[in-house]
Order: sequence, then structure tokens, then C-alpha cells
Amino acid sequence: MKKIILFSLLLVSGAASSLSAKQHSGTHSCWDLAFTSGYVFKSGDRFKDVYGHGMINTITGDGCFYPWKHGGFGAKFGYWRAKGETTFLNYQTVAQEVPVTIYARGRKNLSYGLQLYGSLGAGFAWIKEKSYLGNIHLYRGLGELEAGLNWNIWRCVNLTGAVRYLFPPQHHEGAKFDAGGVDLRVGICFSF
Repeated sequence: MKKIILFSLLLVSGAASSLSAKQHSGTHSCWDLAFTSGYVFKSGDRFKDVYGHGMINTITGDGCFYPWKHGGFGAKFGYWRAKGETTFLNYQTVAQEVPVTIYARGRKNLSYGLQLYGSLGAGFAWIKEKSYLGNIHLYRGLGELEAGLNWNIWRCVNLTGAVRYLFPPQHHEGAKFDAGGVDLRVGICFSF
């Protein structure tokens, strides 16, 4: 966790130095760098029995490059975590998930400093579950569909919010579970 926070702070400081060095012109921004947090809703019955309705999205880092005014491509990583109790003896169990995706994105500027975007991508998730029964480590492929909104609050700093669906449900040892889910998150975005 400390490494994720340190890495995020390094990225933000790099973006801030780039923002202060860049002079503003009439051209569109070529990069968006966002850091968000939120909650991921899961639909698997086994997951709900142990962890509840979902996981906390501790942090998601999203970097997008726009070679065109209304389109670009990027990558996203996240760290999700949930604590629960096993169904049989009620011992503590911890689930962690790290989704990594690449995507293509389209964006449209609206009035009042609002920008709407949508993206479609693919990637994988590393999943770890730790309980008294042992540890499970899995890698699963994912598809991604996302819609979001950026609101410019000061120069190149934006408030951002997004909803993302990571699909499809996966199977492991005959049990169906969500390797992704519906991810609702908000945070800050730097455009430069």
C-alpha cells in the first residue's frame, strides 16, 4: 500500500512540474492523468456471502494520451480490497484485486468546462484471496466499458467521476465469480 501511495505522489509531482513549465496556448491538451477512488459492486453470490456487496477501490491511476482532439488511448491500473468473514467458521478473510487495462477513448467538450468521455478496452486482473483455508492467486482476462465526466476547476486541474464495467463473470473450480464488477469512482485529473 505504501508503494502505491508513493508511486502516485511521484506521478502527481511529475504532472505538477509539467503543468507549471507548460505555457498555455489554444491547442488541446495531449495528456490526462487521473487519480480516483470509489467502490466496486460485485454480483457473485459467493462473494456477497463472504464480503458483502463489493470492494473498496483504494486507488485507480489512469493515463490517457490524445494524439487527436477528440480521441486517444491509454492505460489504467487499480487496487481494490475487501475484508470479510468466511461463511463456515466466520474467520477473517481478505480479497485483493489489481485490474490493469488498456483502452481507446473518445471525448467531447461541453459547456461550463465539462468534458464527457467514453472508453472501451481490455486487460487482466490479478486476484488474491487469503483466509484460513489458504491463499488463492488468479489471473483473469477482462473487458472494460467506461463513461466519465471531467469538470475543469482551475487551469489544468479537473474534478473527475466515472462509472466502469469490467466483464465478463469468470469461473474457478466450478464456482462463478466476478473478476471485475461495476466501479464507481471520483477523484482529480490533470490535463497537460
